[in-house]
Amino acid sequence: MTAFALAFELLVLGLHVMAPWRLAGAETAEHRKRLWALLATPLLLAAALAGLYNLREHVDAALAWGLGWPPASLPALLVLLAAIAVGLTDLVLFAGFRQLEPVGWRVAAGLATLLLLAASFAGELLRVGRGPAAGLAGLALAALGRVPLALAAGEAASGPVRGFATLAGVALPLSLIGFSVPVRASLGADILTLGAASLLLVAARYLPASLRRPAVAAGILLAAYFLDRTGDLSAALEPSSKIPDILLPEP
Repeated sequence: MTAFALAFELLVLGLHVMAPWRLAGAETAEHRKRLWALLATPLLLAAALAGLYNLREHVDAALAWGLGWPPASLPALLVLLAAIAVGLTDLVLFAGFRQLEPVGWRVAAGLATLLLLAASFAGELLRVGRGPAAGLAGLALAALGRVPLALAAGEAASGPVRGFATLAGVALPLSLIGFSVPVRASLGADILTLGAASLLLVAARYLPASLRRPAVAAGILLAAYFLDRTGDLSAALEPSSKIPDILLPEP
């Protein structure tokens, strides 16, 4: 269930970037703008519930990084502030989508991008938990590997499958560079899950049109399952590197 929750979070975060960006065109039909204005806030709330579920299921990892309420670390605070900004933006869209200029839709996409970056980093902290991490640079690199996954999911849900699925399929295995050596050494058969997810995402754009979205959906689910599994592996290992104090919760 945690993998499904993570996949849903990626979908909603990606949609909040891709949908407003695609709706920014003046020629976009009003009914499409109305639909997103109606769906944005409920989807964001549902994603928040999925995030809380994952925090509950990984409570030790959440406590290790201060990912809870009240926010006890800088990453948690950044996620909260970005989520509030996007939530307020969704309410503005709901109330005034007819009058909103293209620049307003792009601002909404930009704020959602900040939330995606903050949530991706927090998600990587939750995956690592109390286990070994490859330092701040490794955390950042692994977190960036989640961003194309969300954008690919949002792209497929809001329109034609184009470049983000391919980018996600390439970035996913590269994000292993940001994993700690002990976690990479203990992957075992999980590397097959990673390979299948990457292959589906890379191939999605070149499949028949009717198969592109199912391929992206399957790739995102497998990627979420892989990330969830590596979190379990990390939890079973001893910490092996120091993380900058600025990321840690206040004592």
